[in-house]
Amino acid sequence: MKPLHLNLASRPYRDYRPVYAVVVVMSLLTAFLMLENVDTYYRYIHETRSTRAKIAAVEAQAAKERERGQQVEQRLGAIDLAHLDAQTKFVNAKLAERAFSWSALLDQLETILNDNVRVDSVSPSFAEDGSVKLALQFESKSSEGLIETMNRLNDDPHFENPFPNTESTDETSGLYRFGITVNYFPAGEALAENAEVTR
Repeated sequence: MKPLHLNLASRPYRDYRPVYAVVVVMSLLTAFLMLENVDTYYRYIHETRSTRAKIAAVEAQAAKERERGQQVEQRLGAIDLAHLDAQTKFVNAKLAERAFSWSALLDQLETILNDNVRVDSVSPSFAEDGSVKLALQFESKSSEGLIETMNRLNDDPHFENPFPNTESTDETSGLYRFGITVNYFPAGEALAENAEVTR
């Protein structure tokens, strides 16, 4: 005998539990995403304020630096550069004059002079750029002394651009007198300068 199954429901039974479960999960996910969005929004607001504060601080610092730069430019504009340059050249000339070594110069002249040539006088002049120009007076037994002295000055790296300016013969003694102007470089400086020229 078959058991009887009575269905007293007015409508067929439907199981909505999976639907409820999906709705609950979706609601929880939506709530989580909303909370995440709210947190992201507040973090954005906070970081934006912090960034704006940093930008404002950098702009304020830049404005201060621009102001300082303008003040420095005004100070530099107030300086008389021509007068300062003249003072610097004057000081350089005085320093060169004080540092001038007579013994070194006389040693250099001794190495270039022929036995027949003698130095009568040496007059150094110091330019504003620190260079030294010599006015030299010589005596020799003949006019060959001038040519030999010029050649030797040209060959020596401590001297540059020798130029004869006077010459005469003493009728009493028969000595030949001549003068030469030449640029003089103390030891070491001329060698370095000549090395640069040869390059």
